[in-house]
Amino acid sequence: MSPSVVHVAPHPDDEALGCPAVLLHLRDRGWRVVSVIASLGFPDQWERRRAEFVEASRRAQFVPVFLDPPLDISLQDDLTRATDRVAAELPEIVATYEASVVVSPSPHDVHHGHESVARGVQRAMDALPPSVRWWMWGIWGDLPVPNMFYAFGEPDLVRLLHVLEAYEGELERNDYRRLLTGRSTVNAVLGSERVFGFGSPAASHLPYAEVLTEVRRVGGRWIASEGHHLDEGPLEATQFDVDLTAWVESPSVHQVVGPIREVHGGGAAP
Repeated sequence: MSPSVVHVAPHPDDEALGCPAVLLHLRDRGWRVVSVIASLGFPDQWERRRAEFVEASRRAQFVPVFLDPPLDISLQDDLTRATDRVAAELPEIVATYEASVVVSPSPHDVHHGHESVARGVQRAMDALPPSVRWWMWGIWGDLPVPNMFYAFGEPDLVRLLHVLEAYEGELERNDYRRLLTGRSTVNAVLGSERVFGFGSPAASHLPYAEVLTEVRRVGGRWIASEGHHLDEGPLEATQFDVDLTAWVESPSVHQVVGPIREVHGGGAAP
């Protein structure tokens, strides 16, 4: 049976922005990519955003899965309840598809909906086998300790943009194509040193890259590996020995510095 990865997106389009190059690369290598959508944004957007997600999944050849009913993760909603549902429902999805990797935003991704979903994933990992790995990406909040690097070229970017462009309603509000291209360009330059150490040479001559933080649950701690390329995996000699528990479990930055804002009128944030 093909290996499986479960990607948990707070909103439709997050799977096309968080680490889409990594997901499409796994798909190309024969992995089954299960794309779970936790929320459909504000209620008046549900029909549009569901249809856009189905089309994006068709373009990417991902297996679409919806939490039913969708989570309510707007700022005024019960975000604790949303976290509880992810924690309770995700283990069954992972077991159904026999996934060895779960991918989601980090619990420090600043957006309240993203962090609520990520905290649910964090709790769900306790109910999963210790062999299951958790890969985290950042859109609104940068990853302080990325340890996985994946470089890609112009043809891959064209594919990513084709998937993202299924989200016509969101792109009318804000041109996330620029975000996808710009962040991938920055990661190609800074990612080499952030993943492998300051002063390291360029990890690839390809123009774009994605970076992720990979952890496992070991002895009640969140343990990461040394920096590595996606396809190489961590070196056998080092394996998983970097303790990121303090970061994973620490309060989110907006809990420390104050409230965040949300606007309904031009669409939900990705």
